[in-house]
Amino acid sequence: MTTLSMLEALVQRCESEQLNLSGAIQSFGALIRIDSKSGTVTHVSSNLADFIGTDPAKALGQNLETLNFLPIASLKALPDQPGKRLRVDSVAEFMGARVEVLAVRGVDFIVIEIERSAVPSAPIPVQQLQSPLLSVPYDDDEVIEHHNMLVQAFQTVTGYDRVMIYRFQEDWSGEVISEASTKALGSYLGLRFPASDIPAIARNLYILNPCRMIPDATAQPVPLLRLGDIPADLAWSDLRSVSPVHLEYLNHMGVGASFSVPIRVTGKLWGLVACHSLKPHFLSQDQRSACVSLTNAYSLGLTSHFAGRRIQSLDSLDRRIEKILEALSQHEDPLDGIDKMKDQLMQAMGAQGFAMAIGNDVVITGEAPDLDGMGVIDDWFLNESRETVVISDHLDDFFHGQVGLLAVVSGMVAIKARSLRSGWVRFYWFRPALAQEVAWAGNPNKPVVEKAGVVMLSPRRSFEKWIEVKSGYSRPWNNDERMTAARFRNTLLQWL
Repeated sequence: MTTLSMLEALVQRCESEQLNLSGAIQSFGALIRIDSKSGTVTHVSSNLADFIGTDPAKALGQNLETLNFLPIASLKALPDQPGKRLRVDSVAEFMGARVEVLAVRGVDFIVIEIERSAVPSAPIPVQQLQSPLLSVPYDDDEVIEHHNMLVQAFQTVTGYDRVMIYRFQEDWSGEVISEASTKALGSYLGLRFPASDIPAIARNLYILNPCRMIPDATAQPVPLLRLGDIPADLAWSDLRSVSPVHLEYLNHMGVGASFSVPIRVTGKLWGLVACHSLKPHFLSQDQRSACVSLTNAYSLGLTSHFAGRRIQSLDSLDRRIEKILEALSQHEDPLDGIDKMKDQLMQAMGAQGFAMAIGNDVVITGEAPDLDGMGVIDDWFLNESRETVVISDHLDDFFHGQVGLLAVVSGMVAIKARSLRSGWVRFYWFRPALAQEVAWAGNPNKPVVEKAGVVMLSPRRSFEKWIEVKSGYSRPWNNDERMTAARFRNTLLQWL
């Protein structure tokens, strides 16, 4: 097996880890899982007696009602949809300490999580902190301020040493776009983290849950006892234990506790608010709920900003595209109009080169491949690609080994539409290579280690700034330019 294929296999193994079936929880709470129809206890954490005085082994197989700490009627208010939550207030005390209970609906079960009530603190000024986050940012400067308001609000509520907004990129790597810290800590602002730091299985769990807390990265996990052979699905559990790989990762960062809240924009995972403490740091349910509310307010403002910007872009785009196509239509052969419209065509996409092809005829302008190079691209786009829109900032992915072509351009947007009169009409925009530096938080290529005869990936040990120089890539096509390509093709279909 080659080194590359071994790395790919190890990454795939990490991605397939079933985090929700860990069979253990974190020690800051206890867990009871019941069958949603019968109320029978099917799983229980081995530390149950520490929280409600009940022997966990004796609790298995019992009806929840017989455990005598939670009125079964209180669960009737829990909605039926999986993932829905209910905080239960009327809970008995144990050894003079009141406990807080969270019930979470599963597919055919209910997870009941028990925590000791936190010592009352000063009221959390949620409304005061939330109000400015509900405003809609107008421009890029206000978006930056919007980010900064959220991390500062989190720091007020949580008291964590460092709070960051971590934004996912298209390849699921992430970049720290805002940061606040209370101590003289090294900054991660502007640094990138590889996608493997938060693998797909972990991202899916962030989508399912409002937040994730690890109050003590050194605490030992608490095993679950079970009735039968079926492991407990902890996908919706706040107490779910932590992957040993992630604990090692936190240790290498010098982090003693962490807290994260997913940021969703238009229903999709957009980023995270990530909080780090150098020492163990517990947050009460009220503090966690306040942070979720703040993030929801922030997301509303951000979503509205993106929606408004999109509407403005679409209006402007449609006018520009229609103007270009109308000008081309004044010529009996649209290819004849390319020379007059070349600047507008390239400006529409922020490109340095352009080509248009109808049938076997092609017109090329600006920094673009020559006729031979265009022949290679056009043949591939017409005869091999099934896509009607292709966008790439790394043409080596499609034309590996075409040295002459790749020496001229590295980025391309290609669209095609069929005309009854002329067959396929193709438009191409090009960008040259642009040397790029990417600042990573440590070398993103994870080391391979062997433990007990098993080869595995290990979290990197350093998070110092590490510069990667990327060659053979053009400046990436942004969302507005991608939208331009799609709108251009739609308008082109009407024009044809």
